[in-house]
Amino acid sequence: MITRDDILRLFIAAEIHVTGSELDDHAPLAQQGLDSLDMANLLFQLEQSYQFSISPTEASRLRTLQDMIDCASARTAGRAANAR
Repeated sequence: MITRDDILRLFIAAEIHVTGSELDDHAPLAQQGLDSLDMANLLFQLEQSYQFSISPTEASRLRTLQDMIDCASARTAGRAANAR
């Protein structure tokens, strides 16, 4: 399972300078100061870190921190089960 802290580490990798306490998990990241370049960098980090691809349609639905946690958890869930 992917946690909030896992996704927040991607913010650091993407050089997005916000702290976890500044972010509302359920509010759109665009309303919390992230611009389109930040979002692109964050999605790139998400893909690279968890080794899956995000389609443009799917990317347009990832608006909140919780959306990213849910997406990464769902996309990696099968791997954890297969690794056991």
